[in-house]
Amino acid sequence: MSLVNIDHELCNRDGKCMAVCPSALFQKDSEGYPEFRQPDRENCIGCGHCVAVCETNALRHESLPVGNYPPIGSLPLPSAPEVVNLLKCRRSVREFRNTELPDALLEETIDAARWAPSAVNQQPSHWLVIRDREELRRLAGLMVDGLRKARHLGPVYSTFVERWDRGEDPILRNAPCLVVVHASDQWAWSPVDCVIALSQFELAARAKGLGCCWSGFLMKMAREFPPVKEALRLPEGHGVHGALMVGWPRYAYHRFPPRAEARITWR
Repeated sequence: MSLVNIDHELCNRDGKCMAVCPSALFQKDSEGYPEFRQPDRENCIGCGHCVAVCETNALRHESLPVGNYPPIGSLPLPSAPEVVNLLKCRRSVREFRNTELPDALLEETIDAARWAPSAVNQQPSHWLVIRDREELRRLAGLMVDGLRKARHLGPVYSTFVERWDRGEDPILRNAPCLVVVHASDQWAWSPVDCVIALSQFELAARAKGLGCCWSGFLMKMAREFPPVKEALRLPEGHGVHGALMVGWPRYAYHRFPPRAEARITWR
């Protein structure tokens, strides 16, 4: 059985499935109908373009049941000004309310992030959600230990150590939740794919009223200080490619964050 089958009674032969296939796996048959090149099925990346572009539902993909992909028109898309406003008002939040986040809310946000694009549709991202306060405190402490042993990184880090010793948490900011995205180090595009997915998570979180801040400390220490990565208990061969502190913002902001003008070169 072919990976992709086309119902000739429904197909209008507009060639759209042929045009959008990134791997060029379709050709015309003798009657002008699109035909999937079965010998090349291993080159299919499962992006679903062919299924989504077919207006007459003539195309069936063995690995992509059409019932799993509801029509885009079932919900209205936000207007361009609404999207731009969401992008512009996003800022790093480092002060959180002492309120736990519902599991369902985090699951919904991760579900939105899983639709992010990835190289050849590999979707390598794995998600680690840490909400246990003691574990978060211990993880922050391990990162401080790493900073104590890494004075060569510069005097600026001594300030964070001093604040920790005073009882503050300048590392994970007492956030009620830490979301870590990780993936196999064997996949060359894991760092980029994970950052794209986590960026999409952050925007979805902002739309739900949550505040986020990227944890550069965790990303750095997971690479350079083995006890931190060990504490995360990731699968063998996985690396940390992004981390966000997440919670309900303690304060509301009333102005957009400052940003430099775009530096554009036109060719």
